[in-house]
Amino acid sequence: MENLPPSMLHKILSTVATMSLRDFGSARIAFPGFNEVGREDHFYRSANLIYLNDWIHEVIAVRIFRLKCYRSGNPEAIYLRGMYEFFILHLLDEGRKKIHLAGERGCELAQFVNGMLNLAFSVDRRGIVHNYPAFTRQHVYKMFQIICSWQLSGHWDYDKPGMFLSVAERIDPNVPCDCWCSHIDPPEFEVSLNGSRSRWKCDRCFWNCAAWDFCDEIHLTARAWPIED
Repeated sequence: MENLPPSMLHKILSTVATMSLRDFGSARIAFPGFNEVGREDHFYRSANLIYLNDWIHEVIAVRIFRLKCYRSGNPEAIYLRGMYEFFILHLLDEGRKKIHLAGERGCELAQFVNGMLNLAFSVDRRGIVHNYPAFTRQHVYKMFQIICSWQLSGHWDYDKPGMFLSVAERIDPNVPCDCWCSHIDPPEFEVSLNGSRSRWKCDRCFWNCAAWDFCDEIHLTARAWPIED
């Protein structure tokens, strides 16, 4: 362990913190190298918070750790705070600003959520979205796998913001039914990351369905944020 570079110690300690903050504290006590890395602002700026376990018996430690990361400018902490403000406090402008800022600072999930929110809010009176983000289809499939994973989803104890709900309800998921792409003969298929096959859709139909699925799932990933002193 003493021969490992600080970058490797950082990765190990970050993984430990994601799994258990109690073990994170024990590791810092057990090895001086971990303690040195764990005291640096850089560690809190780059710690992985998206998959941080919210252990009930570690609630105080989780609160302190999240706030340290947020105050250090951690992009994932900013994203989680933005999701909390947007979906739980219904502070839409403040939440979207933080999600956008987190994306600018390199949080991949925030970049996706920001782009998809812009897409959803571009829906017109016919239920069709227009502001297509610059994501590949494979990237969209990848991010949906993350959003729908059991580690992130399943937070049900709040309601969607009224404005977001009205936008989501206006998006028409049945656009492909009347589109030329649904009448291609023989039909064309595309393969997603998990190996499943689905009928190929034109850009208009693909993004309309993606926007509808996003609005149906994304609010389940928002979680409570610790109240600051």
